[in-house]
Amino acid sequence: MNVTEILTVILLISASALCIALIYFMYQITKSVHSISLNIEEFSFKLNPLIQSTFELSEKLNHITYEVESQLQISKSIFSDIRERADKILNIETKIRNGVVDAVIPAVKNLYALGKGVESFWKRFRNK
Repeated sequence: MNVTEILTVILLISASALCIALIYFMYQITKSVHSISLNIEEFSFKLNPLIQSTFELSEKLNHITYEVESQLQISKSIFSDIRERADKILNIETKIRNGVVDAVIPAVKNLYALGKGVESFWKRFRNK
């Protein structure tokens, strides 16, 4: 055997070893990819309930928001009605006060004038 044949044999053995190593590492890569695929499926399986619960939470929050807005509108309406009634009561009070003042002040002035008139009458009546 000459050197060329020996080198060719070594080259063939090296090529065979590289092919075996390539096959082994391809198997390892395939195994890793399969493991990653299983992990992604498991993650997806676990993620679906989370997405579902998030969706339900969102619906409940929307419902609560709607209820709060509804109650807020009712409260605003009640406060508006109370304000209107208070304004009406204050207007009635003002009208009554103005009516009493308008009616009482002339009557008091008349009584005062009548008292002055009676006093003047008695002064003149005594002087005579």
